[in-house]
Amino acid sequence: MQRERKSVNKVLPVLILTVLFVTYQAIAVTPPALEKYPYPGYSDLAQKAQWLQQDLRRDNLQYGLVMPRVLLPPAGNADHSSAHQEDGGNRSGPYLAALSFQYAVTQDDKVQKWADETFAAIEILEKVTGVPGCLARSFNLSDKPQRHEQWFFFPGEWHQSTSMPGYRWLGDPSSDTMTNLLYGLSVYYDLAADQEHKQRVRTLVDRVVTREMNEGMRIVDVDGKMTLWGNYNPHLAHETLNSLLPLGHLKIAYHITGAERFQFKYMQLIEKYGYADQAILANSFKPPSVPWDTKLGMEALYHLLSYEDNLSLRDKYLASLERYWMTQKKRNFVAFQVTYNHFVPDNHGFSKKSIEALVNWNGAWRQHRDEWLRQEGGPMHVVGTWQEPAQEFLRAYWSARYYKLLTADNKPGPGNPPDWARPTKDKYAGMVFVPGGKFIMGSNIGDADEYPQRFVDVKPFYIDRFEVSNKEYASFKANHKYWPEKANEPVLNVNWYDAVAYAKWAGKRLPTEAEWEKAARGTDGRKYPWGNIHDMSFAEPDGVVQEAAWRAGKSPYGAYWMAGGAWEWTADWYRPYPGNTTFSPAYGEKYKVIRGASRFADPSMQRCAHRYYLDPTTHVSGYPVGFRCVKDAE
Repeated sequence: MQRERKSVNKVLPVLILTVLFVTYQAIAVTPPALEKYPYPGYSDLAQKAQWLQQDLRRDNLQYGLVMPRVLLPPAGNADHSSAHQEDGGNRSGPYLAALSFQYAVTQDDKVQKWADETFAAIEILEKVTGVPGCLARSFNLSDKPQRHEQWFFFPGEWHQSTSMPGYRWLGDPSSDTMTNLLYGLSVYYDLAADQEHKQRVRTLVDRVVTREMNEGMRIVDVDGKMTLWGNYNPHLAHETLNSLLPLGHLKIAYHITGAERFQFKYMQLIEKYGYADQAILANSFKPPSVPWDTKLGMEALYHLLSYEDNLSLRDKYLASLERYWMTQKKRNFVAFQVTYNHFVPDNHGFSKKSIEALVNWNGAWRQHRDEWLRQEGGPMHVVGTWQEPAQEFLRAYWSARYYKLLTADNKPGPGNPPDWARPTKDKYAGMVFVPGGKFIMGSNIGDADEYPQRFVDVKPFYIDRFEVSNKEYASFKANHKYWPEKANEPVLNVNWYDAVAYAKWAGKRLPTEAEWEKAARGTDGRKYPWGNIHDMSFAEPDGVVQEAAWRAGKSPYGAYWMAGGAWEWTADWYRPYPGNTTFSPAYGEKYKVIRGASRFADPSMQRCAHRYYLDPTTHVSGYPVGFRCVKDAE
């Protein structure tokens, strides 16, 4: 049970800020010279985390907010406000999360105090605007404009606060601001906040997300105008990432406050506007790929996968995570590797290479620069030392420690994934279980032979996770020839009788149409194995990532390539469904049904309900036809 602390009254903001100017004890081991910052190559990660924490708190902390790219004194202001203020909230949310992970691991009162101080600064981001639920990007303790206001971002977005005299604040908060702050607040709420601070988090999150809802799922500034990057509205065109992010906001708000209006809006966006399906495609494979969008997607998926109990929705969020992994697995975004490994432990996203990336981490910098910065009346000559903070290292390191993927002595750990994500041993090697019961079969929108859509009951069974491969088929038929690089690809040009013979040899059988469709579709009536939205990247290699998103395209029961791989033989003759009165000369005991559709087909044919037919004696049809097997559950 979380340790309680004595409740303290919320002090005046000025007093809060005064407390933040404290001197922290020197660490036990003398750090390298600052010219070595951020200390790439140092393998004692716990020690490096201490050094980077000390550097951040000494040089990049302004009143509890983390400031990126700070011009250090004496060239810069003593309070570290000479900085890229527009990203203050963007850095402070992940830093609050990092402190919360650290506190959960260490139970260090000092770390909890630091987290409380950063939370108090985030509260000011709302209060300083004077509008409940409206956030600032950053704030300064000043009663007049400062020179750095013209150096970066939009100078016209700086305001003198009317609700907090003596403060100036920066407006036009973005998706980055909202998502990063809500992410940090939620991790803080779960891992580090005491009961008094939990209540304050509830109050703040309630106001912020309520305002987002009341403004039509948009981020709206104090002037009533939507901010440049604040559009989540279902009636306005927006990128798919902006369907994922508001689901994360609403799920966080519901988790923290328990207010049903947030869950209602969340489900409305999903059921009426298809946001969960759009979220699958949040990671666009089209260049340019920008790292901050990946961070936002990761943060939203972290909370959606942590808090969502609906299996169908969770599968869609996992599909989205898998698509992000396709572009991240060769990069050194360790915080993403931690998140991915926690929810997909069977693919080993966090590894020795992740630890090497932390050892060699170089994501922050300290540089002496001679430059000209913009201002009214002509550029200003500025010479001084600038520092970028290391909150991303701290988040990656402490989240890896918290999720037991990294030990205190820098070794890979076993991890502690949620129960639903833990790999289970197959009862039958290479097969997944499909429970018995009713599911929605057929379609009222496709070809006439798919009609009518209805409920069909099947008994429980197991189905092959993948189509039968060349290597597997050669174990049955010794004279089967294939190129070595095609060993694990589906065996093709096998007629129906050959498929039946293999299945019998393997102690299995071919699936009925109903079994095949349930294994692909689940019970929610989805169009495709992964959801209700189509993208060719599920079926064929993308030009950027050079592979198909096959892990993202798995069915609700864990079967892969049930769309876009090869067509697949089923056990059934091609006949009309019960209640279907349409005529076809192909009906009867002439052709066997094939399902799945290869990538060499119209996307509509990759729907779970689509049917096609083929002469069972055919070896070479022009279609890539393979098969997978089933086995009755005992």
